[in-house]
Amino acid sequence: MLELIWAPLLGCFSLLFDEYSDPRLLDICLAGFEAATCLSALLAVGNLRDVFVNSLCNFTHLHSPATMKPKNGLAFKTLINVALQVGNHLDERWLEVLRCISRWELLQQIASGMPTDAVLFAGAAAAADKGKAGAALKDQFKRLSGATAAGAPAASGDIGGVPAAGGAKSMDTMAMSEASIKRAHIGAGGKEEELQVPADIINSVDTAQLNKVYMSSSQLDSDAIVAFVKSLAAISLDELRDPRAPRVFSLTKIVEISHFNMSRIRLVWSRIWAVLSQYFIAVSCHSNLSVAMYAVDSLRQLAMKFLERDELANYTFQNDFLRPFVVVMRQSQAVEIRELIIRCVSQMVLARVNNVKSGWKSMFMVFTTAAGDPDPTIVRLAFDTIEKIVREHFSHITETETTTFTDCVNCLIAFTNNPHSMTVALNAIAFLRFCASKLAEGAIGDLPEAVPAVGTERLGPTRVVALDQQSDRSPSKAANSQPSATAAGGASDAAFGAQQSTMKFVDRDEHVYFWFPLLAGLSELTFDPRVEIRRSALEVLFDVLKTHGGSFADSFWSRIFDRVLLPIFDHVRAEVTDTTTFTSERRRAQEDAWLYETCTQCLQHLVDLFGQFYDLMQGLLGRLLELLASFISRSHASLASVGVAAYVRLINSCGTELDGQTWREVIGMLQQVMQDTLPDAVELVTPPLRAAGGSAPDITAAAPSAAAGSQSTAAGQPRPPYSLREGVGMRRLVKFKVQAGVQLLLVQAASEVYALHYHHMAVPAMVTLADSLQLVAQHARKINTDLQLRRRLAAQQAEDRVQEDRQVPDPPLLRQETEASHAYLSVLLHVSSSKDSKKWPAASEAQRAIGASHRLVQLAYVVLERFSLGADSNNQQQQQQQQPYSNGGTPRGSSSKAAL
Repeated sequence: MLELIWAPLLGCFSLLFDEYSDPRLLDICLAGFEAATCLSALLAVGNLRDVFVNSLCNFTHLHSPATMKPKNGLAFKTLINVALQVGNHLDERWLEVLRCISRWELLQQIASGMPTDAVLFAGAAAAADKGKAGAALKDQFKRLSGATAAGAPAASGDIGGVPAAGGAKSMDTMAMSEASIKRAHIGAGGKEEELQVPADIINSVDTAQLNKVYMSSSQLDSDAIVAFVKSLAAISLDELRDPRAPRVFSLTKIVEISHFNMSRIRLVWSRIWAVLSQYFIAVSCHSNLSVAMYAVDSLRQLAMKFLERDELANYTFQNDFLRPFVVVMRQSQAVEIRELIIRCVSQMVLARVNNVKSGWKSMFMVFTTAAGDPDPTIVRLAFDTIEKIVREHFSHITETETTTFTDCVNCLIAFTNNPHSMTVALNAIAFLRFCASKLAEGAIGDLPEAVPAVGTERLGPTRVVALDQQSDRSPSKAANSQPSATAAGGASDAAFGAQQSTMKFVDRDEHVYFWFPLLAGLSELTFDPRVEIRRSALEVLFDVLKTHGGSFADSFWSRIFDRVLLPIFDHVRAEVTDTTTFTSERRRAQEDAWLYETCTQCLQHLVDLFGQFYDLMQGLLGRLLELLASFISRSHASLASVGVAAYVRLINSCGTELDGQTWREVIGMLQQVMQDTLPDAVELVTPPLRAAGGSAPDITAAAPSAAAGSQSTAAGQPRPPYSLREGVGMRRLVKFKVQAGVQLLLVQAASEVYALHYHHMAVPAMVTLADSLQLVAQHARKINTDLQLRRRLAAQQAEDRVQEDRQVPDPPLLRQETEASHAYLSVLLHVSSSKDSKKWPAASEAQRAIGASHRLVQLAYVVLERFSLGADSNNQQQQQQQQPYSNGGTPRGSSSKAAL
C-alpha cells in the first residue's frame, strides 16, 4: 500500500508546505512527512525513505539562509525527530541529516555574533604561513597534553583548551572570513544580503536538541553506528576541505561519540575504529597546522580513555587503536606534529603503563620512527621516554606478549643509528646490554624448549653501568664512561651475574627470534663511522656473548657464528681492497687505522670467546681457521698481521685443550698459508702476457744491463711499457713486499707456537711445523742465490726509478732466509737434544718422526754451501766493477749456478 500512495502523499505534503504558512496546516504536513519517513524506514523501503528524508532536508532551506522562515525551522525539528526515532534504519541517509545539523550549528554561531571556530583556525593558519605566530603556536600546543581533561572533549571554539591564534584579528577581517565561510560551508550566493542569517529562526532550535542526536548514538545497533560514524567522518572531512576556512564541529562530535560508544563490545568497536583511524590519519596530516594539532590531541584523548579499559587476552585492540600515531608520525611533514605525537604517546604510556598490553608494539614503532627523525629535539625527546620505560617499567613490556621484547630491541638499535646525539646512541647501546641480561635471565616470559642449564657456570659477571642523565654530557665523556658501564637496572644485573644461568638456549626459531635482532644489531654497529659507537658496540657485543655464552647450546653457537660473527669479517674483507697505485696515502692511512682499531679487536674478542667456550665451539674451529687464513693470505699488510696475531692468540688460549687431530688441523693451516704467501720475485721482472704480445718472455735469457736501457725481449721485439711504479707492476711490487713481511710473521708465529706448546703438540703436527719452516727457508734461499734474477730486478727498479722506501732490497729475501733457517735450526736442536720426561713424554718419538739428526746434517751442508756461494758472489762483483764489459757486453758475474 505504501508503494501505491507515497507519490500522492509526497506531492500533497510538499505543495501545502511550500504554499501555506498556517501553523496548523504545517504541523499536519510535517507530521505526515515524519510518519511516512519512519514507516518507509521501518519497512526497509530504501528508495522511499531516501525520498522523504531528502525532501525534509530541502525544506530546511539551510542551503539558502536568507530565505529561511519559521516553517523551515519546524522542518529541521522534524528531521531531528525522525533521526531519533528510526536512526537504526537510516543507513547512508545519516549523511544528509548530519550535514543539516552541521550547517545549522554554523548558522547559530554566526547569528550569536561570536567568531566561529573556522575563523579562529583560519586566522591561526594565516599567521603561521607568514611566520608571525608559528613559535607561539608551537609553545601553546606543547602544553596540549595537560590543558584538556582526558575524559572530556574540547570545545569547538578552543584547541585543546588553548585559544586559537587568530582571535586577535580585527572585526573587519573576521566579517570577511565569515562571508567566505558561509559560501564554502553553506553554499550561499555572493551577495551580502543573501548571507544574512535570521537569528530568531536559528535560535528556535536549542543546542541541546542538536547534541541529543549525537548522545543517542550509543543506542544505535551495531550496523547503524558504523553507518553513523562513516557519515560523520565524511561530513567532517568536508568541513576541513578548505584549509583557509576549516571547521572542527564534526571533529569535536567524533570525539564525543567515540567516548559514548567506547563501551560497546570489542568486535563492534573494531569496526567503528577501522573508520575513525583512517579519518584521524587524514586529519592529522592536514595542511592547516592548527587543525592537525587539534586532531592529534583529540586522538590522544580517545587513547587515554581507551587505555583505561583492560584488554582481553589474545586480542590486539590497543595496537589497532594506537596505529594512527605510527602512520601520522611517518607521513607528517610538520615538525610540530611529530613532536606533539611524541609528547602524547609519552604521556599515555607513562600514565597508563599498567594497562598497556598489545599497545606496546605501536608505541615502540612510534619511537623507532622518531629515532630516525631529522630533528634532534624529537630524537632526544623520544629517547627520554624509552629510557624511562626500560629503566622503570621493563617488566610491563613482555608481561602480555613476549614478542614486544624484539620491538624494544629494534627501537634501541634505531636510536644507536641516530646521527644527532652521541649520548643517545651510547646510552641505547648500554640498554641493549641490559636487555640481553634480562633475556638470559628468563625475564621476558616462558620460552619453548628452554631447559635448565645444569652445571653451567657464569664465566664472567655482568658489568654494571650508571648512565649519565645529563643531556649536556660531551661525546668524549660518554664514550669514556660507557665501556665500563651497562644499562639501567645495574644492581639486578650484578646480582644476576653472580648466579648461575637459568636458561639454555638452543637452535630453535623461538630462541633465535629473541637473541638475533639484538646480537645482529650490535654486529652491524661495529662498522659505524663513529669511533665511539664502533668501540662501544664491539665491547657490548662480545661482553654479552662472554657473559651469557654458557647459556647457549653448541647448535646455538653455530648459528651465532654464521649469522652474527662471521658477517662482521665478510664486511671487512669486502671493504678493504688490495693496496694499489689508485689508493691515496691518506685513504690508506684511514683504512689501516680503522683496521687496527676495529678488526684487530674483533678478532681478539672472537679468539678469546672461542677459548672461553672451547667445549661448546670446538666444532667451529675449521671455520675459524678458514677465516684467519683468508686474512693472512690477503695482499694487505694490516689484514695479514691481524690474522697472524689472532692465530697465535688462538693457539695460546686453547692449545692445552687440543687433541692430536686438532693439532694437525691447526698446524696444517699454518703450512698452507706459508705456501700460499711465498713471494714470487720472477713476476716482478716479467711483463704480463697481454703486454708482451700474448707470449711469455724467456726469463732464462740473458738480461740486458741497466745502463744500456734495452727495451727488447728475448725475441728482439719491442716490449710495451711495463713499470714497477704504476699499474700491474706496482701491484706486483706491493704484493711481493706484503708477502715477504707475512713470511716473517708466520716464521715468528711458528717459533712461538713451538716454544710454548711443544710438549702438548702431536708428533705429526710437529713434523708439519718443521717442514713448513724448511719450505720458507728453501724458497728464500732459492731467490737469494739466483744472481741473474737479482740483477734483472735491480735493473728494473733503477730503470723505473722506484722510490727508495718502496724498493725491494738485494738480496730480496735475505731476512726471510735468515729467520726461517734460525727457527728451523732451533726446532731441530731442541728436538734432537730432548729426552723423554714427565713434561714431554713423546720426545723420543718426535726425534724419530722428524729425523732431527739427518735434517741437522742437511741444514749444516746447505748453510756452508750458502756461505761459500755468498763469498764467491762478492769476489765476482768486485771483478765486475773493475772490468764492466767483455764478450759482447755480457756481465762476467752472470755465470750459471752450477759453475759457482
